[in-house]
Amino acid sequence: MRRSRFTRVCFDRHMADDREHVSPIPAGPILVIWLAPDGEAEARLVLLRALYHGARIVVLTRPEARSRFAGIADEVWSEGNVRGPSRFLALMRRISWMSFTHVHDLDGSFLTRFMRLCVWPRPKWHSHGS
Repeated sequence: MRRSRFTRVCFDRHMADDREHVSPIPAGPILVIWLAPDGEAEARLVLLRALYHGARIVVLTRPEARSRFAGIADEVWSEGNVRGPSRFLALMRRISWMSFTHVHDLDGSFLTRFMRLCVWPRPKWHSHGS
């Protein structure tokens, strides 16, 4: 009796013994919003780096905190001081064009919660702030 192609593929998947050789699917770029970093900022960013191994991590922060994340993140955006509606819309457009797969809001302020509604397409948003 001859098995169909679909049956053979399903059977091969279930019987294959090479699960340890399967490489993880690389995640897209990750945005970490942290406008007021605290003393644990670097440690938490290293933890996120380990969680998304191999992914490009971009940190959105204020200009005075840029140097703290320079060695840990792949890219640091220091546009955290958004003044005026045109700068806010420009930042939202930049975030949208980058097509982040995950956004980790470690700040938890009203502004960063509002950003969630302004980014399209909407990435998976994780709020860790206060």
